[in-house]
Amino acid sequence: MTSSISPAFRALSLLLVAFVLAGCAGQMQRPSDTSQPTATNDPRQAEAQGDYERAATLYMQASTRTSDPDRARALRLEAGLAAAQAGNVSMARQILASIEPSTLSELDRRRYSLAQREVEVADLRPDQALAKLPPPTSGVPGVIAERVWEKRAQLHFAQNDLIAGIGDLVQRGVWLVDDTMLRANDERIYDRALDAIAFGQGPQSMAARDADDTTRGWLALADIGQRQWASRDARDQALAQWEQQYAGHPATRTLLADRFNYSPSTTPVSREPGAPSMGAAPRPTSDTVALALPMSGKFANAAQAIHDGFMFAYSHAGASLPQPLVYDTETMGASQLLDRARSDNVGVLVGPLDKEKVTEIARLNSDVLEVALNYTDNPNTRPGFYQFALAPEDEASAVARHASEQGYSSALALVPKGDWGNRVFDAFRNTFNERGGQVVNYATYSPDQHDHRGPIQSVLSSRQGADFIFVAAQPTQARLIRSQLRFYRASDLPMLSTSHIYTGTVDTDNDIDLNGVGFADMPWVIGSGNFLDSRRSEAAQRYGDVATRYSRLFAMGMDAWTLAEQVVDTGLSPGDVFEGMTGVLAMQPDGSVQRYLAWGVFRGGAPQLVEMPSRSDAQTDRADSAPWARR
Repeated sequence: MTSSISPAFRALSLLLVAFVLAGCAGQMQRPSDTSQPTATNDPRQAEAQGDYERAATLYMQASTRTSDPDRARALRLEAGLAAAQAGNVSMARQILASIEPSTLSELDRRRYSLAQREVEVADLRPDQALAKLPPPTSGVPGVIAERVWEKRAQLHFAQNDLIAGIGDLVQRGVWLVDDTMLRANDERIYDRALDAIAFGQGPQSMAARDADDTTRGWLALADIGQRQWASRDARDQALAQWEQQYAGHPATRTLLADRFNYSPSTTPVSREPGAPSMGAAPRPTSDTVALALPMSGKFANAAQAIHDGFMFAYSHAGASLPQPLVYDTETMGASQLLDRARSDNVGVLVGPLDKEKVTEIARLNSDVLEVALNYTDNPNTRPGFYQFALAPEDEASAVARHASEQGYSSALALVPKGDWGNRVFDAFRNTFNERGGQVVNYATYSPDQHDHRGPIQSVLSSRQGADFIFVAAQPTQARLIRSQLRFYRASDLPMLSTSHIYTGTVDTDNDIDLNGVGFADMPWVIGSGNFLDSRRSEAAQRYGDVATRYSRLFAMGMDAWTLAEQVVDTGLSPGDVFEGMTGVLAMQPDGSVQRYLAWGVFRGGAPQLVEMPSRSDAQTDRADSAPWARR
């Protein structure tokens, strides 16, 4: 009788022997061992110092010393993760190949998937790898988010983009909960900021024009640190001025004392895990709310729908707050808008809608709290700056979450060519991968054409074993694609999509082709019940076509008021959850709002509600964000 040993097992066995020998050699050099972790034998401390290669070795050595198979597997996973973070592709592949993902918890499966992605991009140029490893989306578990930011920092530093890398480490610090890791992260940021100053990249340089306030604070502090001062008093006076300008900055935590022997007069507000790095948001200067929208110009119809939804929600909120002011942003730039808000003693500014103006406002220091109605490209942790939008990426992520909850692990995808399709696909794939799923094949189609046989045949070539197909499309294209999938005998393959396949108005004659298709959408659009029915009827009577034709934007306006009212009443904090008309709204550590959507399916050509979102959806995701604690 012969036995067969898999190549992966044989390679791992050799690797384990190497690590054991390395450990023995280390013990021979020490006169005695100690039970207390030190900088040389604690893998967590090695990780905190950024020495991931050393951490991988220590984790593997620890896995050989335990008789508990579950503990050994957990330690091997940590070793594989550390090796991937170090860029040691061969080590990471061998270790990860020894672990069956199905034996891991959901959170650890996401970490495993991320490590595989890091291995995949290891041989790419930094700019190519960054494109394959985008910033984490809202709702991603903290232990995943901090790792992505760490890897992005490494890649930015590899291409000498120092300020972008510093910004990545700042974002990483938002998610760190271990004090040792947080302190080491601050030290790394400061050292890199010194490098940036040496290259002439100060807080006011062109290179820092897109940096957030926290990053500019680090650069300003490094500028102080590298100067030659006439006296200690002169330097301390400069530090005091810095502290006043960047109140609550993370450097006041420990770095000022460690590097400058300076005792700050303020410290960052004590934060919960994942809270924004700049501390708690200030209170508004008044209870006056202003709504800033392009009420004239080409986006006037969209603006009117948001405006009417906003005022509709205000009318149902009682008379506790004054009538909101309305600004037409079509005639105002970002600075003018903030100046107008200050002159009107506005406490909370809702808007603008335009992405460029939102980005500009995010860069400006303002005492006016803001609920922006779009997202910036770069994460922003300025206290009092919140971001709420109907981003297609959020809906794609919602589809991925739903698929995972249904037990699906293998997907096909069909998305339109262009930036919109790329963004939607990346969001879907990233979220699905983080939950242990895999996109086995995808294709793009031309949205201006009606015959999609080429991309459909291409994507269906990998149909074997696929659980479903994710299709991103507008209504007309969705109907065509569904019909053509039937033609190619794929009618039994579940098709899942975003709200974009549904116009928002029942059209049984045309939507009969979508029967059986599941999709994510707002409670306001597909929800049912006496409360929703009554509110929708009242909105239609008061606002007519605006409330029905632009129903999703109308609902966005309603939820924008809900957020503004909350900012005035008690403020917004990470982990806050509200039941809204666009979905269950959950505040994220970076100030963005994550939406959890309803789920519907087409039957008889009409959308039917399957499930409403609940607070528990957001709370479950938040629980998943807890760091790995089985060490």
